Amino acid sequence: MSKLLRAGCAQFQRWKLSLFEKVILVNSAMLVIGALAGLWVTSHHIESHHYLIDTGFIVAATLLTLFVNILLLRASFRPLFHLLSTIRAVSAGQTQARAHISETETEVGELASAFNSMLDRLEAARREQTRLILQAQETEQRRIALELHDEAGQNLTALLVHIEILNQRLQALPATALTPPVREQTLAALQQLNTLTQHTLDSIRVLAQQLRPSVLDDLGLLAAFRWLADDSSQRLNLQVELDTSGIDQAAFRLPAQHETVLFRIAQESLTNIARHAQTQHAWITLTHDQHTLALRIRDDGCGFDATKPLASSGIVGMRERAESLQGSLTISSQPGQGTTIEARLLLPPAQLTQPIPEMKHVIHAH
Repeated sequence: MSKLLRAGCAQFQRWKLSLFEKVILVNSAMLVIGALAGLWVTSHHIESHHYLIDTGFIVAATLLTLFVNILLLRASFRPLFHLLSTIRAVSAGQTQARAHISETETEVGELASAFNSMLDRLEAARREQTRLILQAQETEQRRIALELHDEAGQNLTALLVHIEILNQRLQALPATALTPPVREQTLAALQQLNTLTQHTLDSIRVLAQQLRPSVLDDLGLLAAFRWLADDSSQRLNLQVELDTSGIDQAAFRLPAQHETVLFRIAQESLTNIARHAQTQHAWITLTHDQHTLALRIRDDGCGFDATKPLASSGIVGMRERAESLQGSLTISSQPGQGTTIEARLLLPPAQLTQPIPEMKHVIHAH
């Protein structure tokens, strides 16, 4: 009996009926069946235990109707429970979760489809907003880098020139113009001022390059990676091996947004390696196939438990950069076995390069 009822409920799921229509149809069918059964009982003139039979029949019919309604409502509301679990997953931060669309449930299917469409529009709007924010951030960093290089750099260079002029004039003064102690103190002060100015100028140049390396705009991503490897060896004491196998060094250029995203991910990854990995070795690999471009940064450091939630703003920023171009970023790590960060972006249609023999660029730490 139970199997027949379940089969009947499954048949209802395949019919294009609303939940209200299904409930009315089931209850109407149960009333008709009850009426037919009552007619059969009365037609056979069953007089003994008449009230007991009537009462038992009413109770049995009521329980059967209730049972059928429970099965029907449970089967009908199951897609709503799936939709609720999807809503909870999205609320927990799993923005890629989507509701299952049931073809047999018209109302619930429409609700799930509308919910998925809303999530898709919100995700597209979030990606576009992230892209615009990152673009504005890069534009501002480029402006600041140029001002540091052009304004502050030129002013400090002029200051160095004036210090040298003062030094030469001081040395050209007659010996009787200043006492030896005063002359020595003045020369020492000028030398200290010259050293401090030169150090400040070098720091500003490094800061300007970190904000927006001009090589990225002038020569492209591969040259920027080579500069990043050199810079990491000098500032971070990292031995970086750059592998660009299968990349046409002469013709390889990506849209500015793609190059910026890949460069920033590599830059942040090397900084994290220097701070946390407890190693002096890192590898950067850039490859592509017909549709995707893959950037992999690996180290042989202490690693960490990648299953635990990461609260690092740097990792969140890298993931947002990749997702702003409909890409992805994955992190693989285990304690004591190093860390691998891989970013994958869709390769622009115009950028389908042909493989060339393997080329490697190794920078050794000073």
